[in-house]
Amino acid sequence: MSTYIKTSKVESAFCIQINRPEKKNALTAEMYSKIAEGIRWADADDSISAIILHGLEGCFTSGNDLAGFRNGPSPDRVYPHNIYIDALRHARKPVIAAVDGLCLGIGTIMLFHCDFVYAGPDTRFSLPFVNLGLSPEGGTSYILPHLIGYQKAAEIIMLGEPFGAELAERIGLVNGIVAVGDLMERASAVAAKLAAKNSEAIQAAKALLKRGMDDSVTTALARELDLFNERMATPEVRETIAGFFNKK
Repeated sequence: MSTYIKTSKVESAFCIQINRPEKKNALTAEMYSKIAEGIRWADADDSISAIILHGLEGCFTSGNDLAGFRNGPSPDRVYPHNIYIDALRHARKPVIAAVDGLCLGIGTIMLFHCDFVYAGPDTRFSLPFVNLGLSPEGGTSYILPHLIGYQKAAEIIMLGEPFGAELAERIGLVNGIVAVGDLMERASAVAAKLAAKNSEAIQAAKALLKRGMDDSVTTALARELDLFNERMATPEVRETIAGFFNKK
């Protein structure tokens, strides 16, 4: 599919791997497009029962490739990562994430829209919006406080500090902590269990579980995009991004 996005089919599971080790799996516009394309393709293939998203040992993703933000806000208010999140949240089939190591920014955000998440014990999650001078996105402003309560969500978002797999499991962001060498085996085992069940019933169950919050997430996404676009235009955000490349 792409130099940095690898796909494979393992029995009835469609696996999408982020594979850009030299940049710590930082995601570009093309990579977002290819992952979204893979999700839509798998969703339309009757032989596929589940989609597995994974990265590399020690690195799921370091988040957005900031090179894509150097030109400031998008004039048409369209960002590649939002197109990807849209494909992910509207997938009819179960999506399983196998996460290890770095899981920063969009790496953590995308997990809110997966159905099953398994993480290695040393995984580090982060939502560093405020550290970049930006505001929450990807539905985070609605999903996180409803998942863990307002105060804990405020702590994670406003302080922007990384947190580990144990906290992620306690707050319900991940289903379980799995030894790194067993992550894909666990994801594949869950996919096999899903494949053994009636596919229409599984998709109906997912649709019902998602439907209760879908309108609220859609509203949150629109509000987040307005604020995100405004923040992208501010001098401090431009300086932060420029500083990142100057340090490099």
